[in-house]
Amino acid sequence: MSAPPMSAPLSSARRRRVFVVLVAAAALTILDVSKLGIALPAIQDDMGGDPATVQLMLVGYTLAYAVTLVPAGRIGDVLRRRTVFLVGASIFVVASIACAAAPTAELLVAGRVVEGVGAGLLMPQVLGIIQRMYPASERARPLATLAAVLTVTSLGAPVLAGVIMNLAGDALGWRLLFVVTVVAGLVVVPVAATMIVEPPSVRRAGFDAVGALLLGLGVVAAIAPLSASSGALPATPWPYAITAAGVVVLGAFMLYERLVVRRGREPLIDPRLFALPHFGAGVAVSGFMHAAATGGTLIVTIALQQVAGLSPLETALWMLPTTVASLLGAWIASRAGATDGPLIAIGIGVSAVTLAAIGLAFGFVPAGALPVVVVALLSLSSLGAGAAAPANQARTLQFAPEHRSSVAGSLIQFSQRSGSAVGMAAALVVYYTLFSSPTPGGQPAAGPMLALLLVSGLLAIGGMIALADHLRHPGGDRRHHTPNDVSHDASPDAARSTSARTAPLVGHGSAPEQ
Repeated sequence: MSAPPMSAPLSSARRRRVFVVLVAAAALTILDVSKLGIALPAIQDDMGGDPATVQLMLVGYTLAYAVTLVPAGRIGDVLRRRTVFLVGASIFVVASIACAAAPTAELLVAGRVVEGVGAGLLMPQVLGIIQRMYPASERARPLATLAAVLTVTSLGAPVLAGVIMNLAGDALGWRLLFVVTVVAGLVVVPVAATMIVEPPSVRRAGFDAVGALLLGLGVVAAIAPLSASSGALPATPWPYAITAAGVVVLGAFMLYERLVVRRGREPLIDPRLFALPHFGAGVAVSGFMHAAATGGTLIVTIALQQVAGLSPLETALWMLPTTVASLLGAWIASRAGATDGPLIAIGIGVSAVTLAAIGLAFGFVPAGALPVVVVALLSLSSLGAGAAAPANQARTLQFAPEHRSSVAGSLIQFSQRSGSAVGMAAALVVYYTLFSSPTPGGQPAAGPMLALLLVSGLLAIGGMIALADHLRHPGGDRRHHTPNDVSHDASPDAARSTSARTAPLVGHGSAPEQ
């Protein structure tokens, strides 16, 4: 079922069909990020496992996903993105089968990690192929549509999980969550193999193995200790020391990448990407948004069960309006302009304020009234995030160079998955450490209150970065597209000339990510 290399541009109808397949595959990987949150109590009751093991079922997938993304993006840029996509999708489906049949909690964690590797291989190719199918002038809308679908998938996953578990029971229900992924994957992979035809691309040979090793070690060391903290702050200094060492390794990685560029070799991540208007800021904003969205949604779904006394199905049904609100936000973004800068900052601001209000609600509102108050506020938060996320992704990736398209896409996904891992881990630590402590309002729910205030603060930081970027580059989408278009289709000599012009921006620390 192989497809021949494309020798002519895709027709509009063929492009739409390929786009749907790519979006469906990407949505499956995001479904697996958030679907287990509502099922964690049932999994622990069914399989046992200490809190750290249960927590790794969530964070292990996200962390493996994040670590794989950037190397996979570079592999896709060097080899054929279609081939790497199919390999990643196949690994993802096989690992999902293993998760559905896992006899122990430890094997379920292992299956989740392999799932994350498959997702990390798959996702950069989705973004890379989309960027190659559409010229820069037409790229904003499909990128925004992809981001909107992924946001809705993330919010809708708990609803799907709650319905399935209510119908099948806890012990069987959580396994059926993986069966759903398997069935969908067995449809998507064969269709993708026959339908996806990759547009021709300029390819730069070389793979930065040392950079990939430094990045992987740095991310795992920086995030894993908190992720495996058993829902409480570590009592020994070693986890903090490992995290600090991970941060140092990540700093060394960025210095090494600059050295690779200066020596004229191909880096894993070209630092000059961050000299593009909106790119560095957009990647950072996306990470903060996903830390808040994933951590906040997880805390709300758990707290509605443990504080307000709702069942998994009741929690899922109460969360349904948030998905509708997210869709409405995406529609607002499409009407306002797919890369509208003020919309990003305003949407994030609305979402941050309402997340903080939800935290205060757990501290002051009686348990019986919590579902109404929390869901009303969370819907408003989802409206803001649903408008901001698609616009931010489109704004960030709209003019990525051709030979860096998969890496550019993997960077924003890397930021999202790393942000999700940090957001979930930090929120769970605060939640469980302070769960039964009294709040100023007299409620025994300081854990959820402070956890939600934490993720609200993270989101507020993202909003400030977005606002600063808009003030720095108002209308930058239109003014700065010419050099990047040159790097899309120019000869290697022209590309080197473009790189030389952007190098001083990076070398002197004036790139937008600051």
